[in-house]
Amino acid sequence: MPSPGSAARASGRLPGPLAVVAAQALDPAYPRAGAAGPRPVRQRSGTVGQRGRTGAGPPARRTPGRSPARLAAVALALAVGLLLAVAGVTQRAGAPGRARLDAALTAERDRGQAAVAVKAAEARGLRSTVATARSTVARDTATQRATAEALGVLEPAAGAATAPGPGRRVQIADAARAAADGGPRGSGQRGADGVTDQDLAAIVNALWAGHATAIAIDGVRLSATSPIRTAGGAILVDFQPVVSPYRVDALGVPAALLAAFFGSGPGRLLADGDLSGARLVAATTTRVLTVPAASVTTPRLARRLGQ
Repeated sequence: MPSPGSAARASGRLPGPLAVVAAQALDPAYPRAGAAGPRPVRQRSGTVGQRGRTGAGPPARRTPGRSPARLAAVALALAVGLLLAVAGVTQRAGAPGRARLDAALTAERDRGQAAVAVKAAEARGLRSTVATARSTVARDTATQRATAEALGVLEPAAGAATAPGPGRRVQIADAARAAADGGPRGSGQRGADGVTDQDLAAIVNALWAGHATAIAIDGVRLSATSPIRTAGGAILVDFQPVVSPYRVDALGVPAALLAAFFGSGPGRLLADGDLSGARLVAATTTRVLTVPAASVTTPRLARRLGQ
């Protein structure tokens, strides 16, 4: 069978690009198979091939064309080429966008790192502040504990706390009594025949000498700065008036307090009844005696004028 290229040359026309493509489109084995003639048909078991039927015409020849495998390869190549072209165009077109995106991501990363650094510095500062506060609290706690211990030692001596314990109670009264009611004379009615502030002070000093730990007169606690004085005919103990009979409570060893009281000049005179204007009512030992706390005066610091 003549090829399309030979037919074109036989017709006297020069082969153009289409004739060349048509001549090269067929597989080389196709013309040889056509020139060899029809192949004998093999009969299958129980069947007769269509080409072996009686009275059948000449075998039909296949129309020249492209093989399916070659067409699939060409289509695949075209598809791959198209995809590569599209990818290249897309890559060239998206390069500025990727650059901007990379720049934005880099800037965001840098901002994040800077923020993390700032927060880390703040955290270090806060940890230092917390450590300083803890040490300050520890020092304050230790100071408070030491202060409480010191106060526990100083409060009894200063009379700032109620003091219970064994002791001795001494009661003295004015020798003269009011003629109207026969009761004890008030401090405003005291005369030369009554107990004086010096008498009370002497008795208190004698009890202090007997190692008394706390003393109160008519419920008024004495401290290191408590005065006993007379003002307008009244006896004042720590600036509070007291009246007859005067009750002196002293904490300590009862025997030592009794010996100190009667060993003093006012005590001996009271025991003998020779103290002018005063008489001894009772001197008893008490196992449980409670002396109230003294009024605490707030200390004040001296300041210069104008401050």
